[in-house]
Amino acid sequence: MRQWLGLLVLIPFLTGFEVSRAREALDLAYHNLYGADVLAGVELVVRESGHEETWTAFAYGRKRKGAETRTLVYTGDGKRNSPRALLFQRPGERDRIFVSDGSRGQVRPMSAGEHRWPMFGSAFSYEDFRAHTAADYRIEVLGTDRIKGEHCRVLRLRPFDGPYAYQLIWLSTSRPVILRSDYFDSKGLWKRYSASPQHVVQHFEWWVPMEDHMVDLRTGRQTTRHIRNLLIDTAVPDEIFTLTQFSRGRLPNF
Repeated sequence: MRQWLGLLVLIPFLTGFEVSRAREALDLAYHNLYGADVLAGVELVVRESGHEETWTAFAYGRKRKGAETRTLVYTGDGKRNSPRALLFQRPGERDRIFVSDGSRGQVRPMSAGEHRWPMFGSAFSYEDFRAHTAADYRIEVLGTDRIKGEHCRVLRLRPFDGPYAYQLIWLSTSRPVILRSDYFDSKGLWKRYSASPQHVVQHFEWWVPMEDHMVDLRTGRQTTRHIRNLLIDTAVPDEIFTLTQFSRGRLPNF
């Protein structure tokens, strides 16, 4: 009887310890994803059953300014007349989004809505491009698994906000990388993200998926994302993440 009582006392401690370790690992993974200043050239290939592939190129940038994260997207080749969007995120506040095209300073605010709208007609949504931390979720540890030989911790994440009811993620135990994520809404399994371990490359201290995939399991839409050019940290200029520069539509070559 005493042995059973000791075990019952120990189980909550072990469970809490595992969740604490999982939270730390998730924070490291999100820091790896969103902690660096980045400027990247990205290609999206979208496949839908019964349709030909569509191809989209865009420039993607992210800058950390204290507690604020700024995300920049330029469609096309990043020239001055390219449509573009600039997102400002702060913890505990609503996102601020601005859109513009041309070079005459016509900047318009835009509502983020429920973060469900797709990016460039792909299976990636606006929510998938936002920066996150472990504090955005309730976390449960489900067990362990392998993705193409790489050991992973499997977690269930229940977000406090956004379009997803919960996510199941496969988080590598050897590096701060999410290799798979299943997204659920109130209707059930919706989308699946995956990154093959061999396509996750180290740039300085950061691990970057140079190719990854998102599948909308309801529509059959499949999206492959390729990173073609990449600048990280000190090479990323501050000025392109200001509304003044954004209105002018100038993106530096990289």
